[in-house]
Amino acid sequence: MRTLIGLSALFAVLTACNNHPTTQTGTDSATGGTTTPKATTTATHITGTYQGTLPCADCPGMDYQISLFDDHTFTELVSYQGRGQGIAYTEKGTWQQINDSIVSIKKKTDSSSFLASENKLLVLDKQGKRIEGALASNYVLKPVEGGDRRDILARKASDGVTFTANGNEPFWSLDVEARKIKFYTAAGDSVLATLPAARPNTDTLKVYTTPQLTVSIRNVMCTDDMSGLMRPNTVEVKVKDQTYHGCGEYVK
Repeated sequence: MRTLIGLSALFAVLTACNNHPTTQTGTDSATGGTTTPKATTTATHITGTYQGTLPCADCPGMDYQISLFDDHTFTELVSYQGRGQGIAYTEKGTWQQINDSIVSIKKKTDSSSFLASENKLLVLDKQGKRIEGALASNYVLKPVEGGDRRDILARKASDGVTFTANGNEPFWSLDVEARKIKFYTAAGDSVLATLPAARPNTDTLKVYTTPQLTVSIRNVMCTDDMSGLMRPNTVEVKVKDQTYHGCGEYVK
């Protein structure tokens, strides 16, 4: 599996003007004179999940999602369109608040920075400056709900679940454990089967076939068709003559 290319490499060739904070002047009530200009400081909400399609040097675009958690950890999800079989790459690390509205994330090989503005995240260039001009709108990440799945995954892990998935219309859920598969639908249908060996079993596809159902797990970016949240695995479940589609992730 190829190493995930850092965001900073994408912006190395970009240049931008320095940002200057908005200033304000006022009258000193004691002296009647004018106070020294001060930078305005407005509290900015930063934690949350943001996503968008960013420019890519050698592909149509890069599907990107980042979740910034309140404990200063993050989860990053990336997939390159039209290349690498659509494999989704996940990376975790820590983020630091540089000032009121700028954050920096630290990864294994590089780092990136963002500006929180009007409930969005703006990707900054390699020098930590705002990208301006005709390309500016291509570096905006918009918020999406449901990105903090830490509690859900922790409960799954405590129950022995190693992979979980779900889908909509009709709603269904799937849990894979060390020795069994559990499948449920909102209508009350359920299947409990012994977990077989995956065949095929590759980096991009795992298929579990039992007499009751067939589960295919692909390492391809999946977008929830209701919430819009992106998850790293595309899942298909076949039960009798019914086929269910949805998104999933490994529980770690």
